[in-house]
Amino acid sequence: MAKNKRDKDSPTFKEATATMTTREKTAYIWEYYRWQIIGSISGMLVVASMLHAFLTQTNHYLHLTVVSGFDHTVRSFQLPDLMDEDIEIDVTSPTSFPEPPPGIWVDFDLIPTLESLFLTDEQFNNHEITVQNLAITFETVQVLATHSGAGVIDIIITTLSDFQTMDQMGYFKNISELGWDVPENRLHNDYGIYLQYFPLFDDYIAAADTLVLGISATTRHIEHVQSFFQTLLD
Repeated sequence: MAKNKRDKDSPTFKEATATMTTREKTAYIWEYYRWQIIGSISGMLVVASMLHAFLTQTNHYLHLTVVSGFDHTVRSFQLPDLMDEDIEIDVTSPTSFPEPPPGIWVDFDLIPTLESLFLTDEQFNNHEITVQNLAITFETVQVLATHSGAGVIDIIITTLSDFQTMDQMGYFKNISELGWDVPENRLHNDYGIYLQYFPLFDDYIAAADTLVLGISATTRHIEHVQSFFQTLLD
């Protein structure tokens, strides 16, 4: 009841500010209504941010993940840099050393190369092709599982041994069942294609072990993957 009495007895805004100057009114408003003002501004900013994100969103065209079982810090180098003796290299290309250490070397200039091949002029500003080099550790295996489960990953490239392990876990589509024209001698157990049959990757991805490419079982862009195969499969 006391609360109601105070509310009834409280002066209205017009009454409270009737004799105030403009500066005093501003101070009064900020003192008593600042949280409502902040809340309203924050709400408008959130709406504006969501609207901006919607209008300028980049559409996912194709996501390629390179999976390496070797536990290391992955770094990317331009091909000429590999010849620089002053650079400390932990993942390298066969063109640099006769017997490179385990792991997969990736040159991320692969991204603009793929974009120039697959994105039209209209798609170029609002579509993207992404390439991720993921060294499998206790933490990153959760990232791989989450991305795959959410349908984020479209194509996976990994070593033959890691491919066999992931295949048993259900990571890949059966390529032979898709009806695509892929010679059997290029397939690995119907679920993968040896990377050597994709000449484009010769300058961008390298490893000491045999590499295999597979289609993620959860891909949401199978038509883009098919275009990828038709264009790049030699």
